[in-house]
Amino acid sequence: MKKFVCIFTLVLACQARADDPMEGLEPVASAPQVIVVYRNECTNNEKKAIEMVKDLIEYEKTSSPIAYSSVPGIWDDGTIGAIDLHQSLKMMEQAFEWQKKDESWTSQYNAIVSACGGNEFEPSYMVAE
Repeated sequence: MKKFVCIFTLVLACQARADDPMEGLEPVASAPQVIVVYRNECTNNEKKAIEMVKDLIEYEKTSSPIAYSSVPGIWDDGTIGAIDLHQSLKMMEQAFEWQKKDESWTSQYNAIVSACGGNEFEPSYMVAE
């Protein structure tokens, strides 16, 4: 009976933690991580362009020698883009250098820009404190 009560208590405690919507949310970033936001107007071609961005992110995951996280999205004003998380400014700069030198990355990026009517992405970044 003691085992049953212990197991029952553990199950209830685990369930209580799972029901808390704020539980498990981590800060978006911590010092000295860098959040990079990319946006681009892609009028009338958002769906195709965002799929291309997703493909580029998948390529980055498998090919980049510098680890970073990226997620694509569409903003409420219809612009498309992505948000990246880098471990530091130095690592962000290394990732940018790799992107410039990697022919496949450059080709995919240029195809996205072309799909968006030649509009370049407008990046901005924030260093977490």
